[in-house]
Amino acid sequence: MKLFSITLLLSLLTVSADASQIMYLASMTDKTVVSFELNEKTGELTEVSSTTLPISPGPMCFSPCGEYLYAAMSGRDDKGETTNAIASLRIRDRGRLELISYAKIEVRAPYLQVDPTGSLALTAHYSTGEVNVYRIKDKLVTSENLDHHDTEKTAHCIELDRTGKFVYVPHTSPNKVYQYKLDIPSGKLTPLAEPWVMGPDENHQYHQPRHIAFHPGLDMAYTSNERGGGISGYQLDTKTGMLTRVQTLSSLPDGYQGGSAAADIKITPNGKFAYVSNRDTEQREQHLDSIAAFSIDKRGKLKRIGTYPTEWFPRSISVDATGSFLVAAGQRSGTMVTYRINTRNGSLEKLKVYDVGDGTIWTMWQ
Repeated sequence: MKLFSITLLLSLLTVSADASQIMYLASMTDKTVVSFELNEKTGELTEVSSTTLPISPGPMCFSPCGEYLYAAMSGRDDKGETTNAIASLRIRDRGRLELISYAKIEVRAPYLQVDPTGSLALTAHYSTGEVNVYRIKDKLVTSENLDHHDTEKTAHCIELDRTGKFVYVPHTSPNKVYQYKLDIPSGKLTPLAEPWVMGPDENHQYHQPRHIAFHPGLDMAYTSNERGGGISGYQLDTKTGMLTRVQTLSSLPDGYQGGSAAADIKITPNGKFAYVSNRDTEQREQHLDSIAAFSIDKRGKLKRIGTYPTEWFPRSISVDATGSFLVAAGQRSGTMVTYRINTRNGSLEKLKVYDVGDGTIWTMWQ
């Protein structure tokens, strides 16, 4: 519990030291990353700037120093050529962004993450089923590929545990989370003794791990399960890095009928609550997309709180650094919605819907 308390204290100190929080929203359709400033009293978001990129952006992450935003890009460039790349953008005052460079890579990356030293960019590749590690030099992502692993198709996410020693790659179709040990000096990944852990079996209604999130203070990880809509908890062995699945719950509203695909998962900075986005895959006049809320007890066990209506096809959700606000971006609705998180019980109060344009694919806070 000491580590948990220290982590929470550092998070709160960081937030209080900043003038305001900035939320970033990436749009594939507009080829932009838009910055919004948060009013921490009201939850109101005010657009600060919009940065147009040469190629459509997708997943994003920050450098550990907080000075750079990295964005994976894919699509046609200004010359009409199909290009995959990773952009390095310097963060200026109030979240304004300046594109410094971009490094071309071979395959589209639906997920991007950086190691704790800021020297490695790790990517997962859905269509080809592979993992790559690229060198970051002078805080800029380069095209230098330090390591490559062929896994299986539908590699959907790549994340590190809180120590930065181990790396995990959820795959939806094979229903697996691949597990690696990371050597930071060389940038090499080594498969663990058990190279993957299975998700809930196919007889279970909620399987196929899509995204993974690690608890800030407990030795636990949680996945959103795309097929059927669910969440699973995994115990983390901090010595070996291996995960053991211990719990699975539905993320769908009670009585939900039809197809659904869970997408993103986020945990509040204090580790008390987890949220999963559910995408309604049925053809309906009124879409039944939702955000599911769960509490996490001191042992890491999940308990369902409830589900809350949201915008159409919420591919990305994010929680602010205080754990007070959640944003869901509707990829197909052209809107995003803000919620106030009840910090006592984890329930969500809808605040405001914003028109932001089609193709919103990623949202995150700094």
